[in-house]
Amino acid sequence: MPKPLIHIVGTGGTIASRYVAKDGTIVAPASVGELAASVPGLADIAEVRGVQHSNVTSDIIDRPTIVALGKVVRKLLADDATTGVVITHGTATLEETAYFLDLTLDSEKPVVITGAMRNAVEPDADGPRNILYSTIVAAHQASFGRGVLVCFNGEIHSARDAIKVHANRVNAYESRDGGAVGAVSKDGLIYFSRPERPLHIKVDHMKENVQLIMLAQGANDLLVRACIREKVDGIVIEGIGAGNVNLPYYHAICDALETGIPVVVGVRMFAGTPYFAKGHEGSFRTMVERGAISAGYLSGIKARILLMVGLAHTSDREAIREFFACAGAASMPRTL
Repeated sequence: MPKPLIHIVGTGGTIASRYVAKDGTIVAPASVGELAASVPGLADIAEVRGVQHSNVTSDIIDRPTIVALGKVVRKLLADDATTGVVITHGTATLEETAYFLDLTLDSEKPVVITGAMRNAVEPDADGPRNILYSTIVAAHQASFGRGVLVCFNGEIHSARDAIKVHANRVNAYESRDGGAVGAVSKDGLIYFSRPERPLHIKVDHMKENVQLIMLAQGANDLLVRACIREKVDGIVIEGIGAGNVNLPYYHAICDALETGIPVVVGVRMFAGTPYFAKGHEGSFRTMVERGAISAGYLSGIKARILLMVGLAHTSDREAIREFFACAGAASMPRTL
């Protein structure tokens, strides 16, 4: 039997970084070929081919680079010989890239994105094991039809729910509400649940100027007013508590909605969804009644990605609202 064909696409990040320990100087990053060569036993799992898409830290990775990455992955998946794709990525914005790909790729083949918390020259680097485990996931028949997956430290997370929760430890990724959907080791993998992936949007790009704002106690409306003045494409607000805001924010959000700027409201915590219990001005309920859109269970970061992708497809406010209803709550699968 031929081995499954897995393409490993390198984009850079800590997994490819090499530092001089005494002064933090960065030397030339590892290529995807070097990363693959550093993984014992990788060739036993699959026929691996490397694709060097980019090689930058994800702190500075930009929208055109991610859009181009989507086009590369789409082309690889279209090849009948391809079983799946593994993407190596910096951890800082990995969850955003994963969700963009999950929303815009239209393939049942596995796409697994991973990274590392320790750079490539550390003696206990976690990158090789993460690549090995991600390749096991991408090569496994059980991974088909599950959308884009994030594989980190032996855990498998859905792209929608994966969130970075720690700046230093190797188990830096968790899932926002539902927990890991599976686990993987050298002995194989197991899935505990199937990720909800009710939404695919037929675009290959994003609207650029969508701003994410977290509300803090006593904050004034400066940032929302700046968004109105600059005529941004959209705004995502991470509200306090159940998605509420103070009065200056409330009035500024109402003004933004009046000018036609779509505003999505979620919560600033690491789990949960906004709700309608309170009716005072500035409550989540009053903002929705004025035209704001609920982020549902999406984090502010994921809500921003969905708004950027949704606006690339349509400017119709009700269509955007339906995207969020599909992505942030249980819904029948659909293509829009």
